[in-house]
Amino acid sequence: MSTSMVAALPLPQSPPLSSDSDNDSPTRDHHHVDHSSSIFQSYLSHSSTVSTSQHDLIKIQSFLISSRSGALSCLICLERIKPTDPTWSCTSRCFALFHLLCIQSWAHQSTTLATLRATSRAAIPDENSIVWPCPKCRVDYPKSQTPKNYYCFCGKLEDPPRDPWILPHSCGEICGQALRNNCGHFCLLLCHPGACPSCPKLVKTKCFCGKLEDVKRCGFKNFSCNGVCRKFLECGGHRCGEICHEGDCPPCREKGVYRCLCGRVKMERQCCERHFRCENACNKILGCGKHGCERGCHKGECGECPFQGKRTCPCGNRIYEGMACDVTVPLCGATCNKMLSCG
Repeated sequence: MSTSMVAALPLPQSPPLSSDSDNDSPTRDHHHVDHSSSIFQSYLSHSSTVSTSQHDLIKIQSFLISSRSGALSCLICLERIKPTDPTWSCTSRCFALFHLLCIQSWAHQSTTLATLRATSRAAIPDENSIVWPCPKCRVDYPKSQTPKNYYCFCGKLEDPPRDPWILPHSCGEICGQALRNNCGHFCLLLCHPGACPSCPKLVKTKCFCGKLEDVKRCGFKNFSCNGVCRKFLECGGHRCGEICHEGDCPPCREKGVYRCLCGRVKMERQCCERHFRCENACNKILGCGKHGCERGCHKGECGECPFQGKRTCPCGNRIYEGMACDVTVPLCGATCNKMLSCG
């Protein structure tokens, strides 16, 4: 939907003297005010083109068309949603609109059933674990978020009054909700159904690799310059050869000959796998000069000889200090008293 398409929509006309918007008869002609121009006006003033956010705006425009034609129905009772009906809309994913009484009944039945199932398993239901799903997208809402009151789409006004000059179920004010990705800007549309569109404000931003700076729409500020990334890889010695990309650079695949951690084995490997262990024991002579390191291939110092310092007899009853590491610890002569395997 281009700007010209939105601008081409007819401006709101004077409301009819006798409105039949609440009349369910399909044979009567309905007269509806077109709210498109007023809802999108503030947004379009910040965006000379909406091609990048076309998908977002088409969703909202589709709802407006359904609302004007009287085709908007509650997915629970399948009855038409009238402009004066209290409603609730899913704010997590699908933004579907339901009668307030219908969604309250749906949530109550769902949470009651979940409680009964938990009780049948002899479990004490945790209030925070009791949820009810959106009838359309099945996103779970906690029991504490069961709708209690009727609010406008943006949530600022409780029990929005029926006004033929503004969209039904809307407060008619700027939406003002924080936009996605926490960009720091707020929705410029008038109170509207559906998800807020991408932020249209112009900001200075850099490409993923940081070499090119450009002015972009805030909602689409992440971009690739299509040049080679050239960021230093994790190894610190080679640069990324991928096209300017989002996220972390891939592991370094440059090949070279590297030594294992203990330094005894050389092998050709990819740079990202340059730190490796060979299959040999370390066997370096320890500080005592009498024993070798029994650890596997490792980096750094081997540590002290495990046989030096404080030692005990086999049963652990007697401690010997200062004994040389190559001297066998004598038996203490006492009764062992350890528990046998039979218990």
